[in-house]
Amino acid sequence: MPYEFKLPDVGEGIAEGEIIKWFVKEGDTVAEEQPLVEIMTEKISVEISSPVKGKVLQLLAAEGQVVPVGQTIITLETESGFQEPAIIEPKDQVEHIKAQSTQERHAASAG
Repeated sequence: MPYEFKLPDVGEGIAEGEIIKWFVKEGDTVAEEQPLVEIMTEKISVEISSPVKGKVLQLLAAEGQVVPVGQTIITLETESGFQEPAIIEPKDQVEHIKAQSTQERHAASAG
């Protein structure tokens, strides 16, 4: 059964995000924590990593497309076929998002 990765809530009441760049294509094998996609919200730009290892079956959103939080953006075939919970926010990913957001706020206020 494919793993459906949904656009996660990156915090601060974000309801949607724009797909800026895919780092993978259909047929690629990905490792856990490998960057999958860069998204931009009204507040931050962030890279989102894969919560599982597997093979990319389908990209369900195009670069430039705005998608709501919770919408499936990519499907992966995992080795075990096990389907993880729909929305995953690993602690390291959340900390990375917070750090990147803080850096961007400082850069914007300095410029």
